[in-house]
Amino acid sequence: MPTISFPTRGLAGVCPQGESILEAVRALGYVMDHACGGNALCGTCCVRVVKGALALTPVGPEEADRLLDLGLAGTHRLACQARIQGDIVVVPAT
Repeated sequence: MPTISFPTRGLAGVCPQGESILEAVRALGYVMDHACGGNALCGTCCVRVVKGALALTPVGPEEADRLLDLGLAGTHRLACQARIQGDIVVVPAT
């Protein structure tokens, strides 16, 4: 099973492959903001991927549009959209 680490929140654990970052951190006990209900509309769940960017599903069109609107790209992902395929480390978007 893949591992997720969210060191700034003191979280680390395993998660099922294919689970979103949002679902994984919630399962570890952290309630992450997601004002739009996980529909890639708001960006409140945006994180920066520190390690393991290639262990996430590719950015889809809705997520790409929202990240562009937020002026973020590269290492940033919407936690509601990025699905975990391998080990990752994330921190809050800054």
